[in-house]
Amino acid sequence: MRRTFLACLAAVSVLVPAAVTVSATTATASSGSARAAAPAPTDIRVATYNIVSVSVDTTRGEQRPWKQRRDRIITQIRKQGLDVVGVQEANPSRHWAPRLVDGPNQYLDLRNGLNRAGAAWQVTNTAAYNCVNATTSSRCVPQDQGASNASRILYNTRTIDLVSQGSYQYVAQGEGNRQFLAWAVLRTKASGREFLFVDTHIAPDAAAVRRAQIDELIAEVDRIKGDLPVIAVGDFNTQKFDPVAADMIPQMKAAGYGDTANQQYDTNNLRNPRPLRLVNRWINSCNHYSRNVASFGYEDQRDRIGNGIDWIFATNSLLVKEWKVNVLMNPRTLRMQGVIPSDHNMVEATIAMP
Repeated sequence: MRRTFLACLAAVSVLVPAAVTVSATTATASSGSARAAAPAPTDIRVATYNIVSVSVDTTRGEQRPWKQRRDRIITQIRKQGLDVVGVQEANPSRHWAPRLVDGPNQYLDLRNGLNRAGAAWQVTNTAAYNCVNATTSSRCVPQDQGASNASRILYNTRTIDLVSQGSYQYVAQGEGNRQFLAWAVLRTKASGREFLFVDTHIAPDAAAVRRAQIDELIAEVDRIKGDLPVIAVGDFNTQKFDPVAADMIPQMKAAGYGDTANQQYDTNNLRNPRPLRLVNRWINSCNHYSRNVASFGYEDQRDRIGNGIDWIFATNSLLVKEWKVNVLMNPRTLRMQGVIPSDHNMVEATIAMP
């Protein structure tokens, strides 16, 4: 079977009104913060999901506007029993409020929709912009608020507590919107174990920019993490056949947090899989709003792993129980069902937190 290269709409801008450029971060997480003893590992279910900015709403082919896609995304998150999800392209601007359902901006609209559906979710940082008036970038007076543009972390308050949070704006930037890293130290309610969760959207630009941002991500995580285990997710705009992945995959593992599926550069053969269980491994993380799942995967070679630009990395010593590409499809016909929620498929992992 031929290699399947289906990049998502990586070059599409999130299209938020211009915001002030800041390089500040919030306070470093303390590795010595008080933690309750963990008597046994706790399973943490995490995901990364590029939900596509409301600013690029359109009805074309199978693509639908946010108001129609939103409920499908909410259903996916709720049904998977997730504890934490890193979202990308969750537009922070109030300019698009007429296109939303129940919130002033896209990530708050998502949070509110989850909670009205019976869940109990919160965003680690609700500030839209790093301005004195954090709700708008208009006439911005710079002030670090820990805002992270369209990359946001949402967590289930029934299973997770927020300890601390912040953001980092990459020095290396491409064209268009500024790219950030959002981070949060979270604590499991079941065991009291803390961990560092990181969410990012690497620029859809030249290899040099992506390489530089990945270098900065590693440096910033190293600065924050102390002795905490790390889970880092996001849209890295880099699939495993991209030359940037030749450095990124081993570089992340050498830093202490490897890919949770243990993918390798330039091959779809999964040598020494890290997870105990893989679900829909053969499906790409991008779908191009196609109903035909076979068009974005290896349907006749399901022992292979698909090509994805959406990644979940985690501390090398952590046990990964499951890795999954979440696709709303009929498994018999391999057709997507209902409204396609995004041109990205949600990627999940279940990780045992000791």
